Amino acid sequence: MALPSHVNLIIASAAICVVLILTRCAYRALCPRKQHPKCHRRWQVDDTYMAFALLPLIARTIVMAWSFVLNPEQSHDPATLQEAADRGKAVEELNQDRELALKLVIPVRITYALFLWLLKLCLLTFYSRFISHLKWGKVAITTLWWAIILTFVGVVIATMTECRPLYLTWHILPDDQRDSCSQGVANLIVMAVSNAITDIALLIFPFPILYSTQLDRRHKLQLSVLFGIGLITIAITIVRIPLIFMSSVTQSARSLWASVEIVCACVVANAAFFYAIVKDFQSRTCHVISPASLSSRSQIAPLLQHPTASHVSSYDEPLESRGTPNSRYRRC
Repeated sequence: MALPSHVNLIIASAAICVVLILTRCAYRALCPRKQHPKCHRRWQVDDTYMAFALLPLIARTIVMAWSFVLNPEQSHDPATLQEAADRGKAVEELNQDRELALKLVIPVRITYALFLWLLKLCLLTFYSRFISHLKWGKVAITTLWWAIILTFVGVVIATMTECRPLYLTWHILPDDQRDSCSQGVANLIVMAVSNAITDIALLIFPFPILYSTQLDRRHKLQLSVLFGIGLITIAITIVRIPLIFMSSVTQSARSLWASVEIVCACVVANAAFFYAIVKDFQSRTCHVISPASLSSRSQIAPLLQHPTASHVSSYDEPLESRGTPNSRYRRC
């Protein structure tokens, strides 16, 4: 059976994310440099979050595709004789397929949220490496960490309690007898609001320290653009809500926009890493710098993770260990 076009999009979006994540993990695992704890080539905690994010991503893709194969229209209506004949099944069997497909939507929504929230923890852990030494840094990190955890719990609760009893979510009934909770509007709203709030917090998180450093204007502008691309996911979160309502909150529309958001969120979460890799390949030769340049940029080092603007993450080994006076640093 040919898969519906929106299922192909779900699979394609997941494949893009898998490639991005596996590339990152492979680079960390196969090209490590461990001379300095801030070296951008060594495996970090945020990479662990990113690797674990593969699990809900793959689970969502498999379960979502299965759900659409069982019930392409995600219909709650009882099957008719004609529909059963078209599918080559008995009416009762088709109704069972529809019910199972609707049950599968619940783990799909939870794994979708889990993937996005793991990416948020990945970004937060990444940012924490350069502000944890600041007086307000630990408080901000702890506050945002709990905000991410609690909003995820809120999304799960909204998903599981919107219909009471839960079986109303997948009950096969005519439209005039069906509870409106089966549309999952509460899940949609709670997740959109939680997603937008946490994304905005993560978006502004690195800017105070970025603009307090002595980086030149060009580097600050480059990094502002790099971290500002998080606006894309915020815009998608906001725009998709009215568009989904315009399509009568159909599951196909929700899955379409969720897949777009998943790709954008994955790109945003990996942007700094791939930016560092580009700079790494542009700077294959061994650069040597002075302590003055090092001190002027070291505050932002864990954030930048590339040799152009971060000399703690890219230049990690003092040359005195090689018999050279401790006045210069060599790339990791």
